[in-house]
Amino acid sequence: MKPVIAKEVKEDILAKVKAGEKISSLAQQYGVSNRTVYTWLQRKAEGVVSLLEYSKIKKENQILKEIIGVLTYELEKVKKRPELRQILKERIPQATKALIARLLGLCRSGLLQTS
Repeated sequence: MKPVIAKEVKEDILAKVKAGEKISSLAQQYGVSNRTVYTWLQRKAEGVVSLLEYSKIKKENQILKEIIGVLTYELEKVKKRPELRQILKERIPQATKALIARLLGLCRSGLLQTS
């Protein structure tokens, strides 16, 4: 069975390699093979992620999709309520019609026709 190398040790070795230290001396110092260090570097370069990282990213992605869904729903509600356009005009008096149209997700001509 291969010995398990602590994550902190691995990160320390990779940081020192990045700083310019020789792989062979670091491998000897930490008791790992050169090949192991090169494998770590290759995996890091290829973007191999751990299961934990994958799970975190997947969960974050799901949360972001839910946020996008809520925002899209809210935007559609705003588009259907012309009084919100007036509220925006009052609250942001310096806003141009183009900005208000962009905030509401409308084309500028659509805003002008319904104002």
